[in-house]
Amino acid sequence: MSFELNLAHMSISDLLEKAAEKNEFIFVRQGQRRLGKTTALMEFARENGYPVLVNKAIVKIFHRKYPDVNIIGYVDGSEVDGLYNVVCDEGLPVDVVKRLHKLGVLLTGFVREEPDSLSAIREAVNYVGYKYGGTVLLEGGSIPKGDLNNLEAEPLNKSPLLQIELEDIDSVPRVFYKGEKITNRIAIDFEWRTGGADKVGSTYIRIKHGNDPDKALAVETKELAVGERAYE
Repeated sequence: MSFELNLAHMSISDLLEKAAEKNEFIFVRQGQRRLGKTTALMEFARENGYPVLVNKAIVKIFHRKYPDVNIIGYVDGSEVDGLYNVVCDEGLPVDVVKRLHKLGVLLTGFVREEPDSLSAIREAVNYVGYKYGGTVLLEGGSIPKGDLNNLEAEPLNKSPLLQIELEDIDSVPRVFYKGEKITNRIAIDFEWRTGGADKVGSTYIRIKHGNDPDKALAVETKELAVGERAYE
């Protein structure tokens, strides 16, 4: 038995209670927006101590909006290993919901049929844009974060912070910092150390290069450090 989101005779909260009793899901039709589904789901999870599984594209927004609820972003299912009575918000692919339900992980939640996982991600993006405002780009390019806490759009294909390519031990490295190619390289320092039970991990980056916008060589240094630097 499955439930459909029909509020003619029952509130969303009551519907969630009934669906949880039957260990079934509430199927949502396209266009059923701004009905209070997410608010009701989060309150239901908060009252019962249930974790909430959501599409990873919107997990940061929900963490900010509902800091007292255990919200988990779906990646491959391993993040809910060992958990049970997990509820889900719409935006997860239906095949994922069915698989996790069969494994006894998911209790109830909202589900919307989607032909593929990419469509589910687009639906999640549209959902956030519609609910919280902001620009929506369906074909990739940005995840809308709306005006929630004055967040800005973040590119899906964001460039890595640092790329260093070295063809041979005595080659000049090719360096890209925040997607920008660094020329006139003078010194490149990169150190990373793992953390442990009795020490803090660290990352250190220093890029020293010439900056010659007016044909007069000037030296510019980019330096970032996180954690404790420890030399042997």
